[in-house]
Amino acid sequence: MALPDPAYVLDAAGRLMATSASGARAFGQGPEGLVGRSWSELGLPLEDAARLESARARASSLGDSVTVELPWPMDSGLRRHALVLTPLPASDSEQGLVLVTARPLTEAEAVYSRALELEQLARAEVEQAERRRSFLYQAMTTLFTHPPDPHGMYTLLAHLAVPDLADWCLVDALEQGNWVSRVAVACLDPTQQERAAALPQRMERRDDAPVGLLRVLRTGEPELVPAVTDSLLRAAAAEPAHPALLRTLQARSYMIIPLRARGNTLGAVTFVASGSGRRYGPDDLALAEDLCLRASLAIDNARLVGESRRAARAREDLLAVVSHDLKNPLGVVQLGSALLLRGPGARPGGEMVAKQATRIQDATDRMSRLISDLLDWGRLEAGGLPLELGEHSMTALVTEAMDAIRPLAEAKGLHLHTRSTEDDVRAKCDRTRVLQVLGNLLGNAVKFTPPGGDLETGVSVRSSGEVCIHVRDTGSGIDPEALPHIFDRYWQARDAASRGTGLGLAIAKGLVEAHGGHIQARSTKGEGSTFSFTLPLTGVSTAPHSSASRTRLDA
Repeated sequence: MALPDPAYVLDAAGRLMATSASGARAFGQGPEGLVGRSWSELGLPLEDAARLESARARASSLGDSVTVELPWPMDSGLRRHALVLTPLPASDSEQGLVLVTARPLTEAEAVYSRALELEQLARAEVEQAERRRSFLYQAMTTLFTHPPDPHGMYTLLAHLAVPDLADWCLVDALEQGNWVSRVAVACLDPTQQERAAALPQRMERRDDAPVGLLRVLRTGEPELVPAVTDSLLRAAAAEPAHPALLRTLQARSYMIIPLRARGNTLGAVTFVASGSGRRYGPDDLALAEDLCLRASLAIDNARLVGESRRAARAREDLLAVVSHDLKNPLGVVQLGSALLLRGPGARPGGEMVAKQATRIQDATDRMSRLISDLLDWGRLEAGGLPLELGEHSMTALVTEAMDAIRPLAEAKGLHLHTRSTEDDVRAKCDRTRVLQVLGNLLGNAVKFTPPGGDLETGVSVRSSGEVCIHVRDTGSGIDPEALPHIFDRYWQARDAASRGTGLGLAIAKGLVEAHGGHIQARSTKGEGSTFSFTLPLTGVSTAPHSSASRTRLDA
C-alpha cells in the first residue's frame, strides 16, 4: 500500500490481513511481519487494543465509519492519532473486513476528535440499547403468542436469534434418561443448513465435559467464548462433538445459554458467530440470557398446557367410560320404575308401590343429570365440546325455556314475566346448549325464589352487536362475598335447601364463552338476583311481539 499515513486491513476476527509500508514501520517491521497478528500481539496496551476491537465491532455492526483517538507509534515515538475504522464491502470470499487509517492530530484536532469519539460512543450505546429492547420485546411477543407447542417454540427461538444475535443458532433439549437431542437449527445462509445436519443430532450426557454444550447442561451456567482459538479446540478434544461443531460451522465466537424453568434445565441454546465477524462480549451474553429466560418460560408454559390438556382428555375419556357403564344399569332401573308405575302402582291399593317407584324415578333422573353435567364439564375443560351453530330466534328460545320451567314455577305460585323488544332478535348459537343455559338459570331462580315471588326473562340488543338475555328473580339473593365465586365449579349456596352438583353455573359460563359471549350476575342480599349473558347477533326481524306478558300461577 503506497499510503502516506499508516493503514491496515483487519479481518472479521480483528487480525491484520494487510498493511501499508508506513503502517508496518510504525511497529518496526515489514508488512509481512504483521499479517495474522492482533493489536495486543503487536505490543499495543491491552486497554488500547480493546478500544480498537470495540470500535471495529461497532463499525461492522453500524455499517459506518467509527473514529477513535489513541497514542500511536511513529518513528519519533508515540503521538496522538485519529484512527478511522471503515467497513469494507463484503465479497464472496471475505466478509467483515475493516480498513483502519491512522492520521496524526494537531492539539486542536485531538480535542475535537476526543469529543467526536465520545459522541459516537454515546450514540452507539443508545442505538444498541434501543435495538436490544426492541429485539427482546418482539421476541417475547412472538414466543408468548405462539400456539403452546414446545417443539414449535424451539424452532421459533432458533429463527428469532438469526441474524440479530447469531449467524447460527442451535437448540438442544434434554430427553428422559441421559440423552440430549438437537431440536432446532437456524443459520444466516439457508444453503449451508446441511452443515449442521452432518453433525451428531443426539448424544449421551457426560459429567466430565470440560467445555461446550454438555458442560453447560451439567452446570446450568452459560459459556461465553469471545474468540475460538486453537488452544480452545485442543482443550475440548476430550468431547469430540464440541470441536467438531465449532469447525463445521466455522465458529469464530460463540455463547451457550441454558434453558431453565422452575429450577429445572430444559436444554441449551448455542449462538455461533462465523462469517459476520462479530465477537461476543458481556453485553451479548446478557441479551442472550434475557432471550433464553423468556423462551424458557414460554416453553415451560407450553409443556404445562400440553400436560393439562392431556390430563383433561384422559379425564374426559374416563368420564365417558364410567358414564356409559353407569347409564346402562341406570336405564334398567328407570325402565323398571316406569313399569311399576304403570303396573302394580296403578292398581287399587298400589299407592305405596307408586310412591316408591316415583322416588326411584326422581333419584335416577338426578343421577342422569349428574352424569350429563360431569360429561359436559369434562368436555368444556378439554376444549372439545362441539357446538351445532345456527341462526335462531332468541325470543322463541326464551319462551320455550319458560314453558319448560312452568310446572316447577306453578308449584310455588310464582309470577312469570317475559320482556323483549318489538323485534325478533336472532343470534348465531347452538339451540340445545342455549336452552341448557337458560334451564340452569331458570332452575336456580325457581329454587331460590319464595312462593308468590317474581321471575322475569328478557331479550335486548346492545350497541356492541350482541344480544343480551337476562333472568331476574326476587329471591333470597347472593352474599356479596360469594358473588365472585358463583361461576366456579362445585360452588353451591350454603343455605340451599337441596344440594346439586355445583356444576350448573360453571357449565353455563363455559357454554356461553364457547359461543364467544359473556355471562355475569348482579345481586343484592334479600332482594333477588339478575343473571345475564350475551351471544353474537346475526340480525333483527320486524315480526311484532308483545312487550310484556304476566301470568299468575297459583299454587
